[in-house]
Amino acid sequence: MNKRWPSISAVLLLSSTAALTPMSAFAADALADAPRAAVMLQTDFPVFGVTGRVSPKAIAANLTAAGVPADLLDAKALADSGRLNAKRYAVVVLPYGNNFPKAAFANLQDFHHAGGSFVLTGIPFTHPIQRVKDKKGNESWSDMGHNHDAALFGPDGIGVGGFTEPSEQDTSLAASDPLGLKVLGRTWSGRTQMMDPSTLPAEDQVIPILVQGTLPVAAMIVHNDAAYKGAVDVWTTHPDTGDLEAYDTEQMITRGVVAILAQKNLLPADRVQTAFDSLTNIPKPKQYANLELPTPPRPYETFQPRSNPPAEHLYVADVRKIKPEERLLLSSLQGIVNRKQPRIYLLFRDSDVFWLKQLQAQGTTGSTHKVKNPLSLLKIFKDDFQGAVVTDPNVYVTPHVAVDIAGLEDQVIATPELAQRLKLDIKTDLRGRFKDDADAYKYVRTELLPRLNPYLSISLDAPLDSGAIDQIIQARGLALWVTGPKEQEKPGANENAEVAEIEAMFAQLPLNAVVRGYWYSGGDSNGLDEGPGVSLASRFGKVTVVSDYVSNFSVFSGAPAKTRTQKRNPAPAFDPTKVYVAVTVSDGDNLCTWQNNFQDYFNDPLHGTFPIGWGMGPTLLDCAPNMVQWYYDHATPNDEFFCDVSGVGYIYPPDWAKSLKDRDGALSSFFGWTAKYMDMLDMKTIRHMNVRATDIAEMGRELPNTKFFVPDYGYAGEKGYDAITYPLPTGQTVFRTITDGNPREMAAQIKNRVGDRRPAFVNAFIVNWGNSLKDIKKGLDDLGPGYVAVTPSQLNDLYNQAKGK
Repeated sequence: MNKRWPSISAVLLLSSTAALTPMSAFAADALADAPRAAVMLQTDFPVFGVTGRVSPKAIAANLTAAGVPADLLDAKALADSGRLNAKRYAVVVLPYGNNFPKAAFANLQDFHHAGGSFVLTGIPFTHPIQRVKDKKGNESWSDMGHNHDAALFGPDGIGVGGFTEPSEQDTSLAASDPLGLKVLGRTWSGRTQMMDPSTLPAEDQVIPILVQGTLPVAAMIVHNDAAYKGAVDVWTTHPDTGDLEAYDTEQMITRGVVAILAQKNLLPADRVQTAFDSLTNIPKPKQYANLELPTPPRPYETFQPRSNPPAEHLYVADVRKIKPEERLLLSSLQGIVNRKQPRIYLLFRDSDVFWLKQLQAQGTTGSTHKVKNPLSLLKIFKDDFQGAVVTDPNVYVTPHVAVDIAGLEDQVIATPELAQRLKLDIKTDLRGRFKDDADAYKYVRTELLPRLNPYLSISLDAPLDSGAIDQIIQARGLALWVTGPKEQEKPGANENAEVAEIEAMFAQLPLNAVVRGYWYSGGDSNGLDEGPGVSLASRFGKVTVVSDYVSNFSVFSGAPAKTRTQKRNPAPAFDPTKVYVAVTVSDGDNLCTWQNNFQDYFNDPLHGTFPIGWGMGPTLLDCAPNMVQWYYDHATPNDEFFCDVSGVGYIYPPDWAKSLKDRDGALSSFFGWTAKYMDMLDMKTIRHMNVRATDIAEMGRELPNTKFFVPDYGYAGEKGYDAITYPLPTGQTVFRTITDGNPREMAAQIKNRVGDRRPAFVNAFIVNWGNSLKDIKKGLDDLGPGYVAVTPSQLNDLYNQAKGK
């Protein structure tokens, strides 16, 4: 234990309710001689490994209010030794998680060598970010890919240490508690990647903050090594604390700054305590717990809405080359017109041409009326809509409000300029109605939400022209979007205020309501992001169904929906000297893949020549039964469809219904729907995501008729074959993912992780994006003759034979 450490412990033993010294009483004198902190703030900089809702501005303001003056520095300033150096600043806060500005790295190294300290987020210094130009000369921040070397020691590293995979144990507060987190009263649950003390020099001291078992998840590093002597760093983490995630992350960051200054004897004990008290007294956001959701009847018997059968002759217009605002206008018209009977079909992508032909081949519709000028649809269907709702360019989410109004009032959506050009009758004018996004959502929550379909919504970024909103308007659903870190310069944007309003909406919507679309767009940090979005929805018992780049679902959902039977061959003869490998392809829960991607796999000459498992979001049967029919018709006995993450829709099982009073009932309801749809599609297994062994065991109890499970999106980091392939107490078998997802590395990973175990049975996860059947076959061929490719069901059958079942 470092001899200076007791000074922090003594400070933390002081009363946390001590009177807070008003800043006006000591700010001028105290701040003048106080050590300074620098907080990185860079517009449009991507976030990875930490919630994007963390606010650098709030961090700096809260530190200053606590008696630690803090300045905001952009990436250019961090790279400038005249702006950032250890004489000017004691601590630098890097709040963007794994990402760091590559151009600033050399100066940050110098700062650290000089004894400057870091407060770090995510898995620090693993993703260099730099400015790049596209073909048109436009600059943007680009992630240069994962490289953990920069975090390590040596001439090319910065000496903050590396990371290791999470354990199966929950996170808890360390006894040392150097940040004084105990006063917050949290249960620090969840799993995350951890810092690896073995990557630090032996003379450095690691003081745990949060732990999994005995290993530090978050920690203070006191550098005694020659390279960084005098530096004290704090690794924070990504806390799994629900509604308080952003608040608690900011608490860890700001408390980390204060603890560093205390450890370095740069703040006297009384000012350390005053600073901690100031941070403790920051108001918390609203917390949702023990909610009892409303229980309105579902307006349809299916999980997702279905349309009436399409007209025999659809009006078809090509919208690929018109302006985004015109596509939005026609999408809204399509949703309104197709409510009574699907009559409009729009071509957003080449795949829409393909699927129209399949509708015709399947006998769902016939010859079409080709519309040369897409905007002429307004004249053709002038009796079907009631004027226009006009958006406000000064409030970013007014197109989303307009979607709600379009569904309720049958008004097409237009920008002010488009409404004027087309001489549309403006029935609802949203200009000047709202001061910002949160104000717009408050209006939706209080005035529109009670009239909307409570079981359907969509998370989609403006300009809403991808084709995904037609069925939302048709079924009178809700549209929403949370602006991400890169979007905070948009007019009216305020991420945390938007989340607060959406949480309030989710508290008013029933269990198993669907959120279509996606939680981010156009790359990292546009939107809430996938993990936080799915987690937020899951906590409130809402189901994400990824569908941001789909189109014409108001038409497809009217095709006949039938139960399906899969084509299966029996397993090959069991050989105890072999390793059996089932390839499971990712992202079939994303309905976009079935409309836009997977037909390329199924049209490949290699299709059907070797076994492969395809994850599928089962509510595709509601949204586009014509696609289900096509894929099942074109499947071979070497194809097996299974239920993709994590059931009837995309949830994180550990987060599911955390904010609800009856979590057990909510879990049973979700998996009841899941079992129903698995039966209709003849699916024998399911992939869960973001799960621990305890969560998988819970799934075994909830899905007793599912005989085996294929969890994980990528290798979960379990050590040893018996932690990857094993039986559950309920009798089912678990085949956790043994690969990372790259088919080029698949053979080496399987051989390394299986070792000499024979027989062996493994689930080889492969990422759909950017790969091909040729890549997958090459990976299987590289395994050699001792390995046999099988379907997931054959894998389970062979495992049972080996166990004498």
